[in-house]
Amino acid sequence: MALVQALLAMVFRSAGKLLNTAFGWATVLLFGRVPEGRQMYLSGVAFGSVLWLVALVGVAFPGVGTFLVAFVSPPEWLKPWIRIGMLIGVVIIPALVGWLSTRMVDPEDRPSTVRAIGRGYPYTVGLALTLVIMTVFAPVMKVRDLFHRWISQHVPVIIPPEHYAVVVEEVRHALEMGGRVTSPQRAPWMLRFPTAILTWFAGRSLGGVSDVPLQQLVSAKMEVLLHPSDLVISGRETDVAHGRAVLTERLTVTHAYLTWTKEANEVEDQLRLAWQDLAAHRATAASDRLTSIERNLHELTVPYEEWEVLFRQTLLAQRELLVLDADALRPGLAERVVTALAASAPLLEEAESFAGRLRSLFRRAA
Repeated sequence: MALVQALLAMVFRSAGKLLNTAFGWATVLLFGRVPEGRQMYLSGVAFGSVLWLVALVGVAFPGVGTFLVAFVSPPEWLKPWIRIGMLIGVVIIPALVGWLSTRMVDPEDRPSTVRAIGRGYPYTVGLALTLVIMTVFAPVMKVRDLFHRWISQHVPVIIPPEHYAVVVEEVRHALEMGGRVTSPQRAPWMLRFPTAILTWFAGRSLGGVSDVPLQQLVSAKMEVLLHPSDLVISGRETDVAHGRAVLTERLTVTHAYLTWTKEANEVEDQLRLAWQDLAAHRATAASDRLTSIERNLHELTVPYEEWEVLFRQTLLAQRELLVLDADALRPGLAERVVTALAASAPLLEEAESFAGRLRSLFRRAA
């Protein structure tokens, strides 16, 4: 009997690890890699939704609820209260999930607390069902990647919902400029179906994030999936590395933010204006703006990853400014050369006359 219990304990521990891994995959596939400051809230929302589903099952089927908590060996006097505790959880957890979901959007976009709590109930139902489905689908999608020996790399982005289609085209164009021709397609149905469930229940509970129609850019060797807060490049290691390098170099002007804090986003807004000045050949305005951005970078307090992105974008804009200045100098240089030649014309005529007199003198001497 002891051996059977030990085997069961080992099986359940292994199953727990597998479920935890699958749950992590499901969360990443559904939402992408969210900014670090919001990861804690996303984890709380996801865990709360699944916990609510467990509590609901425990209320509907008391035997199952007792079985689920039996792993912690509750005392006998506590068992009658298990169903009551789960019933309280069914009522309270969605309110907490609704409040936590507001922490994932900017303060100015957050709804009132009462409204957020009300939204928490349909959102919890939708997210719980979605995560359960994704926990099943995620390992299947991972097996496909393993079969092709593909890896995935995540590029942090923040795509405003109203600019999602524009950003997809910007990424496609950047890849094409770097020699990677891709075609836009809808995301796999294993992502579309759970997302549709979440959207139907939750609507715009996350400030419009959940109802963005996911798309991916597909080629024979690489796929790029665009989440509202993540860009996932999948393929062989060399193809993924090249694709990310292309985006790093080519994706300079975009409607998406490549940083995730408000302060860094404001710098990106200034860089976007600088690129507009460069496109309009306003070299002086672009130079002044880039100088201001460079001073701001010296004082900006953001994570190093964000600072590096801003620094790289500034260098790319400064390189473009040098090209623009060089193009502007060429006409001026030509004008200066012509002016110098015109000014030296009398001297050239005098030199030619002097050379003629010397030739005559040499002829007489000969």
